[in-house]
Amino acid sequence: MRVAVIGAGITGLSTALELRTRGVDVTCFEASGRVGGVITTIERDGYLVEAGPTSLTATTALEGLIDQLGLGDQRVMPAAEAKRRFIVRDGVLCPLPHGPGSLVASKALSGSAKLRLLREPFVSAVRDAEDESIASLVRRRLGDEILAYLVGPFVSGVYAGDPERLSARYAMPMLFHAERRHGSLLVGGMREAKAKQGVVRQRGITSFRDGLTTLPTAMHAALGSRVVLGTRVVSVVREGDQWRLQLDASGERTSTLVDAVIYAGPAHAIGGVGFPVEAQHALAPVAAMHHPPVATMALGFPRASVEHALDGFGMLCPAVEGRTILGAIFSSSLFPGRAPEGHVLITCFLGGAREPATGRLESAEVLPLVLRDLRELIGATGEPTFVHHQRWARAIPQYQLGHEAVVSGVARAESACPGLYLTGQWRAGVALGECIAQGQEMAARVVAERWMSGAA
Repeated sequence: MRVAVIGAGITGLSTALELRTRGVDVTCFEASGRVGGVITTIERDGYLVEAGPTSLTATTALEGLIDQLGLGDQRVMPAAEAKRRFIVRDGVLCPLPHGPGSLVASKALSGSAKLRLLREPFVSAVRDAEDESIASLVRRRLGDEILAYLVGPFVSGVYAGDPERLSARYAMPMLFHAERRHGSLLVGGMREAKAKQGVVRQRGITSFRDGLTTLPTAMHAALGSRVVLGTRVVSVVREGDQWRLQLDASGERTSTLVDAVIYAGPAHAIGGVGFPVEAQHALAPVAAMHHPPVATMALGFPRASVEHALDGFGMLCPAVEGRTILGAIFSSSLFPGRAPEGHVLITCFLGGAREPATGRLESAEVLPLVLRDLRELIGATGEPTFVHHQRWARAIPQYQLGHEAVVSGVARAESACPGLYLTGQWRAGVALGECIAQGQEMAARVVAERWMSGAA
């Protein structure tokens, strides 16, 4: 069996590597000249900057991949204080509560919001399968303040999205199903935790000594010549029981014949591949998914120039606080080797669905705005000794209300075109760990279905 994977982002690499492990003749085609997609590590002037995703959530799939690639001795774990996370309230950084005791003392929420949280199990539940926005679900059950100061900033941190537009069912399925199955977000969470007692699960976050690009680089090395860079898939055409891919490598046109095709590229690029007409129509909602612009700005300062202890993961800025930045990660506090001795590195996030125009600004325009926030929030003084500004014109796919059209469209496309499969960050989770798991699951599915087809 010969399989083609389109896209060498983390999902495509994960799919291809799992297929190779299962003995499949696989080739992964990538239009750009590098692997890893948005994973971008910059090393300059003694700083190590993650200009895209900043860390990996440790999952079973990731742990297995790290073992398979022999990267255990290169990984780094977060400092103990990284468990502390801050929320900006009234211009002050307040530690987020992490348990009942800290909730009582927390200044992140008012007394009335804390009481509302405790009353949540007694709020009438909606148990039908109708979708609603994250904001609507949280507002019904927990109130406006918890939406504004806890859930809204969390949504900005994960999706750079707007909770009023994102689907609770697809963007935060744990919350959605907790109410439908248990009648309460808090009760559902406790029952899920109890059900998982005794199950060994990896928790927390991780990275690598030389940054996140270590992972896709190692995956590329393991796949070797099976990854073909600088080659765009122009069209995918059914030819008997197989598929012919028309390829373009810097203007040189070639083709190849395979038994199955897996599209693992971004949603916004799916319209650039000439799929069969029935698939194109079905996948129109995928191509139309919203991707707001997001920018990162990494700033280095002498340690003495920042008043705050930076003793945590970072801070989130609720929309009601009126800040330019969505939040910031205290990168040099999180992992070792991110800043020169005596200096700190802070990575700020801008734009997203909340302020898309800010995500498009030039460095000279946005730097004064970022510095104003950092001076007022963490006491940064003087000028930064290091600046790296990275813009992503189309960043994180948004699982908005109506996402069911994406889900059903993918199902129709795969049903109409046996041997064509679709996966990626836009389908079943945006986190890197989720993308790795998706790739492995897709590889297993393709092998099982093609084996059954051949056996039949």
